[in-house]
Amino acid sequence: MINSLRFITLAVLPILAHSDLIPLNDSTLKKIDGEGIGIVLEDFVYQAGEQTNGGTFEISGLENSSGQSVVLGISQFYVAGSNSNRGVNVINNPVNLGRLQYPYNIELRDGNDIGITDKAVLELAAPEKLVDLSYFQTSKENRVERRFPGKQAASGQRVDRITGLDETIFSTRGSERADLGIRFDLEVGGTDAQSLENHVKGLAIDGSYVRLWGGEDRVEAEVNFNLYAEQIEFRACDSIGTNCGDSVNFNNIGIEAQLGDGNFQPVTFEVTSAGQFSFLVGSLEGKCPIGTTGGCEAGSAKLRLEEYYTSGPSTNIYVDNVRIGTAPVNTVGNFGSSTISNLQIQYLEVTSHDL
Repeated sequence: MINSLRFITLAVLPILAHSDLIPLNDSTLKKIDGEGIGIVLEDFVYQAGEQTNGGTFEISGLENSSGQSVVLGISQFYVAGSNSNRGVNVINNPVNLGRLQYPYNIELRDGNDIGITDKAVLELAAPEKLVDLSYFQTSKENRVERRFPGKQAASGQRVDRITGLDETIFSTRGSERADLGIRFDLEVGGTDAQSLENHVKGLAIDGSYVRLWGGEDRVEAEVNFNLYAEQIEFRACDSIGTNCGDSVNFNNIGIEAQLGDGNFQPVTFEVTSAGQFSFLVGSLEGKCPIGTTGGCEAGSAKLRLEEYYTSGPSTNIYVDNVRIGTAPVNTVGNFGSSTISNLQIQYLEVTSHDL
């Protein structure tokens, strides 16, 4: 009798219990301090699309200006270790993507700690750098210049040139820098036309991250994109991918691109009322009151703008050499180095349109 009574009591308790699911707001979420999820892939290879084995991934339903059907096939896609030889050496050539001390992270962060006031922030991040420094070694010069004719002159340091690349910043070792590639095959009117290939050697994206949070009826973000590679190659081949023209090779590439500056200048993603996708890097207009001289009035707003111009988000790109084919150094076909430095985007809007 006692055992039966206990059973009846336990069975009734869940019926008496009652609770509601309550949505969590930003104020609640920003107090969460979890360590997030770390992802490490050891001995990883990926190979897909092998055309010879019938594994091609295709995009169909397209037409050219003549009304012919166009099919875009992905006949090769791979991720492997170094010396993959354009995807020939993949299966027995693994790569480690991250390691326990430097994993890829998915984390919910307190926005107050990273300049995004009173917001819970979702961060997707690549492995951190060993040292929080730029990949580029630079030579700088002091300059005084006007941003617009007749306006106040501004002074400060600007990058004169890039003198070298500092690979000691990487948390990735040699076994963690991947080769990857993709090949597109184009079929027009039922006939194979040509193939286009892209191969990347020695890729690392250390220090990259995307931070996402909720704004006013839209998603706001801050993006830090770093790309370092020994070589990026593009080439066009015939319909079966054997007779290829000269490759275009970008050697020793570094890209450090920052978009968005917290609440001050967020990047936004939204769908417009017309159903179009919109990507916006917000304008700096109105960030501080304008004084009688045409510049910002002294005060906290001016100091914040000065901080933005001195150390705010910027983009730096360096390519050590652009080469066509196998041309020797210092001959026709070598175009030398290219540099873009201290590029700050003060307003950018990209929208989709119906064709």
